[in-house]
Amino acid sequence: MVSESEDSRRRYLASKEGDLTAYAGMIGEEFSTKVNRLAQIIGTSHEPSVGRYKESLLRTCIEQFIPRRYSVGTGFIAFTRESHLRENAGDNTDLWNLKEHYVSHQLDIIVFDDHNFPPIFRDGEFVVVRPESVRAVVEVKGYLKRDSVISTLDSFLDLGRKWNQYSDYSERWGREKLHSPSFHLMGWDVYVSEAGKAVCNGELLRKTIVGVYRDRLTKVELETRSIPLLTGAYIYNDCVVTPCGYVIDKASGFGYSTNRGRFVRYGADRVPFLDRDSTISSLLASIYIHLETPFNPDFTYFDQSTTTSVLRHQYSGITDLVSGEDVHA
Repeated sequence: MVSESEDSRRRYLASKEGDLTAYAGMIGEEFSTKVNRLAQIIGTSHEPSVGRYKESLLRTCIEQFIPRRYSVGTGFIAFTRESHLRENAGDNTDLWNLKEHYVSHQLDIIVFDDHNFPPIFRDGEFVVVRPESVRAVVEVKGYLKRDSVISTLDSFLDLGRKWNQYSDYSERWGREKLHSPSFHLMGWDVYVSEAGKAVCNGELLRKTIVGVYRDRLTKVELETRSIPLLTGAYIYNDCVVTPCGYVIDKASGFGYSTNRGRFVRYGADRVPFLDRDSTISSLLASIYIHLETPFNPDFTYFDQSTTTSVLRHQYSGITDLVSGEDVHA
């Protein structure tokens, strides 16, 4: 029988063990702790303030875990294009500077290269940046439901089309091909109806993403994925929806998959169990791999299982982007 002093000593030593999985989970856990502390003070009296606080927390977190050449802000992307006045320009007109501009919708979080491409405008966290500088965009939603997912995807599609138009314009003038950004949707929770029913989950999120793209894009655009598409959608502490290729019965395809949003860890008995949130870690990893920096998966992926088939999410599966059919349950 283990004495109380021996048990205390064992627990003390266990608390000193290095564990990168626990560390990564604590990053996500910090968010709920801080948000809950604020909610205890203001309750539901002003939810927009809580929403802005969540955005601020996530911006700060991203900024702490990316290289210093990149900055994080909120605001707009400004695109340029040829002016309709170019054809009627006089002999003394500088054609290089005869151009118009248009802007994106306001973006919650923008990760941009601040070393090579200074912002057009900056005031604190608020920025207007050039497309060449953008590496990732994150839209943040307090409570996910189908309508908010669709509106976010429509905004990303609009941004993707602007991106391609500007890329074509830029290449015509002999500039370097535009870097394709990553697009992310972070949902802190799901909306619950008055009847007490959650109106969004990992399956609905995945199928809504595929449904919107199948409705808005041509078959060629779906097959070639020529427009920047959603890189990841997250329900905090629940699930991650990401694009994926697949091979089933010798047939290959491309779609979106739902996987768990919590880390799998193994106990001393080698039995796996679900631990803390992994959605924040997944978001950071996805942003990280889209940066032009050396990539080391040992310090990016911390799940202790090498496969998502261990303790699968209840809504895990793949929905094909072209057919809209579930190909793996």
